[in-house]
Amino acid sequence: MSLRAQEHNHQNFTVTFPREKVVLVTLNRPGKLNCIDTATSKEIAKIWEQFDQDEDLWVGIITGNGRAFCTGADLAGTFAFLLKIGRMTDS
Repeated sequence: MSLRAQEHNHQNFTVTFPREKVVLVTLNRPGKLNCIDTATSKEIAKIWEQFDQDEDLWVGIITGNGRAFCTGADLAGTFAFLLKIGRMTDS
């Protein structure tokens, strides 16, 4: 199935098709400077995997809403996850 034909409902980014052969992924966490948590990273990876298989799309662009493209990984979310599974302590 083509990437364009799928429904895209993602919490932290949007997927649009501004031109015929172009997919645009826009990070949408401006309050967190578009940092990417683990779940979002996995979702975006799936988009790029589908893009690679879609012969109708030639160009993939990633951008961010707000004043920052992306500040990197959401370390606060990662820290909370490690605490939850007991891999780290807060002391």
